[in-house]
Amino acid sequence: MFAGRLDRVLTVSAASGLFILGIGELVARLDEPAPLLFWLPTLWGGALLILAGGFLVKGNVRLSKVLVIAGCALGFVPSVWTLVMPALLVTLVIRTFTRPQPVEKPTGET
Repeated sequence: MFAGRLDRVLTVSAASGLFILGIGELVARLDEPAPLLFWLPTLWGGALLILAGGFLVKGNVRLSKVLVIAGCALGFVPSVWTLVMPALLVTLVIRTFTRPQPVEKPTGET
């Protein structure tokens, strides 16, 4: 979906940041694993949704946008304390909303 270099960099940066935060939480909470039931699905799930929407979904622009926005929303709450990740996630959501959809050619016309 993302054609521009900035969009690819934002997507990879946001997903990488959430993934790294998930690793940090995993290491920090090995002695008390109960909170990991919140941290890991939200951080790693958000990262996977962002990557899937950014790079795996090819033909369906609407689905791609929904996946990216859902991933940003999922990863926002557990990463809000970092101050950098929320700004990155909000920027990615704004870029996703403002990106124009490709114009479809009418069928049957030459």
